[in-house]
Amino acid sequence: MRALKLVLLILALVPVTWLSALNPPRPRDPAIQLVDLMPSLQGSLPQMGALRLAGAWQIVGQHRRLGTLSGLAQTSSGFVAVGDRGNVLWFTRPDRPGPWLARFDRLIRLDWRKHRFPTDAEAVAVDPASGDLTVAYEDLPGLEVYSHDLVRRRSIPLPVLAEWPDNQGPEAMARLADGRTLIVGETYSGWLDRTRHPGLIFRAAPQPYEEPARFELVMPPGYRPCELAQMPDGRLLVLGRHFGLTGFRSVIAAFTPQQLRPGAKVTPHVIARIDDPRIRDNYEGMTVTREADGSHVVWLVSDSNEMVWAQRTLLLKLRIGPEAR
Repeated sequence: MRALKLVLLILALVPVTWLSALNPPRPRDPAIQLVDLMPSLQGSLPQMGALRLAGAWQIVGQHRRLGTLSGLAQTSSGFVAVGDRGNVLWFTRPDRPGPWLARFDRLIRLDWRKHRFPTDAEAVAVDPASGDLTVAYEDLPGLEVYSHDLVRRRSIPLPVLAEWPDNQGPEAMARLADGRTLIVGETYSGWLDRTRHPGLIFRAAPQPYEEPARFELVMPPGYRPCELAQMPDGRLLVLGRHFGLTGFRSVIAAFTPQQLRPGAKVTPHVIARIDDPRIRDNYEGMTVTREADGSHVVWLVSDSNEMVWAQRTLLLKLRIGPEAR
């Protein structure tokens, strides 16, 4: 099995530079298709609170790892999503004129010394100047920074992340407008309280072996944090998910940067819930865009866990209404 993984890794290291900050997109991958779901929803759009559904698409394709997307970020050409199996999906905005472009990539880190393949990427941030990707892995005590063309990589060891269980590590990450970086774990802060999750505040982009300030994020009961994003007006959004006997539920809650202080317990207020069975799924990726008319839009992508018989890879466009301000 290791020999097979090594062969796949070598094949995956062929550099791909499209949809980066410095390169135009190539023609789309014909194996990846986009299905518009809005026509089937127009009769009665799902109600979500302060957010209004402005677009819904299903991403389908022949790539097995296409359905494991867990982190979402903006690029100069659209979006990039990272996944649980070392995969990367670059794609343009589906709400813009012209053909939708998408390309599937691989993003695997090989530790030759330990023969490990950390591939469970859960969050990604894109440097707006260079286009470099900073990726947080659930099973790695540190971050990986990839060049915009995925050719170069450097590691940022962060021993603080080793305090979190391998399968409940850094689930959400955001680079704030004031320069700080936030990372929140899926694990709980205490044994009895199942609402508090550990958070880290870095003064800027994380540096090797940096010891960050700490805070706690208090989620609604039953929900775990799975993504962070900052709105252009400065407020922060946290995406939470819940899984029960009837499937997945999601919430989007908001808080202010002023609440982020060392030792603080931050309790965001819920502004939207995704309960409608027509669009419910395992949403794990989120980013926010400012539109030409000055409004704000939240984008979500779901992780189907490769369970195509039960889940879908969905992309939602949610417009923020005035009641959320």
